[in-house]
Amino acid sequence: MLMDEILDKLVKLPLREIIGYAIASEDDTKAFYESLASRTGGLLRDFFQTLAKSEDSHKKTLLRLHETLFGDTDYTVPEGIPFAEASIRVDTVVNLVEAMRIALINEKSAERLYTHLEKRLPEHRAIFGFLAAQERAHYASIKSHVEYLEGFTEGKPEYVNAPIEHLNTQLELYLAPHTRS
Repeated sequence: MLMDEILDKLVKLPLREIIGYAIASEDDTKAFYESLASRTGGLLRDFFQTLAKSEDSHKKTLLRLHETLFGDTDYTVPEGIPFAEASIRVDTVVNLVEAMRIALINEKSAERLYTHLEKRLPEHRAIFGFLAAQERAHYASIKSHVEYLEGFTEGKPEYVNAPIEHLNTQLELYLAPHTRS
């Protein structure tokens, strides 16, 4: 299902289900980033762990809002509206880039959802504006990583299909501070 189709379905739902979807989506995205962190190492692991923590923080914010709006934290997730694909095999650099492209779609979808909620619930505009800004920042950060990885591997098939562990070592060497002995 395409991003536009998902958003078209969501905006027609009752507010409780839209918020429920947002909460569950944050949880799903957190699990996706934790999975990527567990498959990578070094700087990439730290990057994905930071994203996972941020998604968890978003979920907590939404749960507090759910309690404010509906008097509880028992959220309802609408059926038939998927989240980001979280089952991609990530064992080579090319797989990692594919996974990160999925993350870009998810972050853009989340930003659009929060922008919609910002308009629908103007009294909670600050919360949704903040969440939309966070998702834009995640998108930009992931995009810069994708661009770096594509540039790093361009014309180098030995890197494209290299195991993730090799890339982690290369990134650490490239980005680690260089000192004289």
